[in-house]
Amino acid sequence: MFNFKNKIDRKYFVIELIFFVFICFISPIISDLEFSYYEQNNVLRFAESVEARLVWGTYSFAFYTIYYWVFLKGYVFKKRIFPIIISICFFIILSHLYDKYIMNYTISKFSFLSDEMQARALKDFNKTKLYFIISYILNRILFTIVGFAFLIRSLQQDEQMSVLNEQKLISELAYLKAQLQPHFFFNTLNNIYALALKKSDNTAPLVAKLSEMMRYILYKSESKLVLLESEINFIENYIEVERVRYPCLIKIDFEFQGIDSYSQIGPLLLLPFIENAFKHGVQEETKEGFVHLLICKMESELIMELSNSISSKKANDFVGIGLINVRKRLDIQYPNRYNLEQINNGKVYQMRLTLLLG
Repeated sequence: MFNFKNKIDRKYFVIELIFFVFICFISPIISDLEFSYYEQNNVLRFAESVEARLVWGTYSFAFYTIYYWVFLKGYVFKKRIFPIIISICFFIILSHLYDKYIMNYTISKFSFLSDEMQARALKDFNKTKLYFIISYILNRILFTIVGFAFLIRSLQQDEQMSVLNEQKLISELAYLKAQLQPHFFFNTLNNIYALALKKSDNTAPLVAKLSEMMRYILYKSESKLVLLESEINFIENYIEVERVRYPCLIKIDFEFQGIDSYSQIGPLLLLPFIENAFKHGVQEETKEGFVHLLICKMESELIMELSNSISSKKANDFVGIGLINVRKRLDIQYPNRYNLEQINNGKVYQMRLTLLLG
């Protein structure tokens, strides 16, 4: 038996109610309107049957909904074909008994109904023969209700799959972010440690910048989307940290264009590319090196262009955890909405990311 309270989703419950209201009340009234217009040549004559349609519709509504929610829907959702067939057979028999004895008897006793309708109900109740109109019940009622039940089952299963897939994507994103954050902090703490060993005056400013970035990561990275403007500010802080670490011979250029105050992006999505450029590109250079970064937004499209020199010791080892994860994140969060081009000739690394934000 179908568990009404626990199983019926509110949204689909409303859809189901509307469906039964339509087949029990609206559809018969429309049929009377058409008959009055085409056969009786007076559309207003449909009003003569409104009382009967409302009363019969109420009885039908009660019977159909009980059958649907108590029996049919549970069998359909569990794919129990044999019980569905048995329930259909019982529906045909019980609906006729219900109409003849319960509906006609009670209508004949309701004094607030018209005398004509009471008399008709009493006449039908007193008939000795019970006729089973199987074709009409099957074609107009049962097949419609059973088909509707399968439709609702299909829609609910699709929605459940969509929710499960979304939860899976959220879990995967959380996992990838969890990998990224320790990776980022590990690298930055190593930088601070190196400066502390040299007793550099830049150690304190670096710690302050790291504290600001940690605050951003703690409060923003769990969000699905953050303001692009905030993400750019975070990148600026990161680059300022790197400027402190590297000598003036290392040329660091960062330019951004068209950044507005309302566009959104996945948090820490661009950082792995930039971090990778510093870690593998200039960290071990003893002479000149460079990192050139351009982030530009045009309408709904974000373009990021990055180029950097490659350390000779890192020429064959340019892909870290960050870049692997960011590709996975792009696939999950921006499927078919991004294009990533990368060129590595052993001396210079170039990448261009085009991202459709919204």
